[in-house]
Amino acid sequence: MQHWQQIIAQGNQAFIERHLSAAEHLYRQAISDVWPVWYHCAFVGCPPELSREEASLPTFCLSVSIQNLAETYAQQQRWRRCQSTLRHGLNWFEQMLQRLDADHPASIAVLQESAKLRAEYQAACTRYKQWQLSRVVQRGSYLH
Repeated sequence: MQHWQQIIAQGNQAFIERHLSAAEHLYRQAISDVWPVWYHCAFVGCPPELSREEASLPTFCLSVSIQNLAETYAQQQRWRRCQSTLRHGLNWFEQMLQRLDADHPASIAVLQESAKLRAEYQAACTRYKQWQLSRVVQRGSYLH
């Protein structure tokens, strides 16, 4: 997870500096880095010696990576890409919820992050509608 932390830190720095294409690349890399760990823990088998916090860490990391990537797209006004990124992430988490036993150490984290991704997706849809409306208003003001 240290490698993931480094990638996210670099992505966040690029985002802050408005190097959005670099941030996008780094957040995609972060997803690729954490995906196999998350998938294994979710669908193959979570090592029994892991604590709830350790078993939940890949879930939090994947969720953060997805949300950061989606926000990078939103900042570029690439709304369809933003929404599809959140929707795909939400689908992954919902699939995991369907397969996990309630006593799986990461079940609560998956439920929490699924709710966050759903809220982010709804917020992105609202932001997109507001953006579209502002463009219509701007165009209309030029017609006067």
